[in-house]
Amino acid sequence: MADMTDAYCGEFRRGPAVFCVFRFDDETYRVEADDGNGPSPVCRLTDDPKGPVNWHGAWNGDRWCSWIEAEARKVIKNPE
Repeated sequence: MADMTDAYCGEFRRGPAVFCVFRFDDETYRVEADDGNGPSPVCRLTDDPKGPVNWHGAWNGDRWCSWIEAEARKVIKNPE
């Protein structure tokens, strides 16, 4: 089986921000955001919809968290 570390899965957008989802390992995904200033980490989550989401820095508790998680899970379910 091919190495899936840091495999691009897809992206979604909101306003000027582009969120990219990467498969980090067999069960973990990483979301990064780029609002024109370069990519920065948003969160890590598993493919289990009931699993925890680990938010990075200022994203923890952000009003977009629920939306970001929902969009990331759509990408995880149907990667490009």
